[in-house]
Amino acid sequence: MPKYSIKTVASLTGVNPTTIRAWERRYQFIVPSRTESGHRLYSDQDVEKIKWVVEKQREGLTVSQAIQQLHEAPKPKPARLYDEELMDGLLEALLSFDERKAHDLINRAFNTFSFEKVTKDIIGPLLMEIGTRWENGDITIAHEHFATAFLRARLSTLSLQMPMNPFLPRIICVCAPGEMHEIGLLFVTLYLRQYGYDVIFLGAGFPKEDLNEALQDIHAKCLIFSCTLTEHLEDLKEAMRFIQADHPDLVIGAGGYAVSLHASEFESAFLGDTPEAWTEWLSTI
Repeated sequence: MPKYSIKTVASLTGVNPTTIRAWERRYQFIVPSRTESGHRLYSDQDVEKIKWVVEKQREGLTVSQAIQQLHEAPKPKPARLYDEELMDGLLEALLSFDERKAHDLINRAFNTFSFEKVTKDIIGPLLMEIGTRWENGDITIAHEHFATAFLRARLSTLSLQMPMNPFLPRIICVCAPGEMHEIGLLFVTLYLRQYGYDVIFLGAGFPKEDLNEALQDIHAKCLIFSCTLTEHLEDLKEAMRFIQADHPDLVIGAGGYAVSLHASEFESAFLGDTPEAWTEWLSTI
């Protein structure tokens, strides 16, 4: 679905807008849609085609040679396998605290694929795997914190470049009071931003009174809590009641490992366990 402006495509690919327009006219390998006002809109496939050409140029091919290869051999299966290779390598680097290697691998991912594809097919599964390993006791809190800090630093600036839909509600994402595990919350935030939501990521939990005060300035439509440890559930419930009393029109939701274990206690506030469930829940607001 076309959704990227030419400025965003230039940022994602490293190709300036003038060159992008020239390639369109001369080679016609990308054909953007147009808004009612005539502005170009590009799809994920368009972004990946441009990145393909850029990569082939680095290998010594001309633009026309690269485009000819693109038409003759798209090879979708190796691209899928390369997703898995990058995800596995990034996971290994993060769990080995190898920051330099992690930076190199995530650079490769963004140089090859669009932001949405990287978050959906590489970062998303990676976050889920790290969260699962922590829940099973296979990795330590240090591993989770290192991975979260690394990914948040790399992705926050890029995610803000994603087009924002002004008709979608502003959403605040924060951990339950006392909760420090941000992996799941980061995943939800990236998911929301890639679909155009204006998301304020507040991260690790803090006192409900401070959050309530911050809400006076943020003016959000929805507040989403994440809770991983069951020991924080009671504080979460109290925070939800406290904030709802002061902000009766605010839609409040909750998710995370601990909430999923006690989903019935949260009724309609429970987000669900999958991106599909999150989308269904968000449709209600």
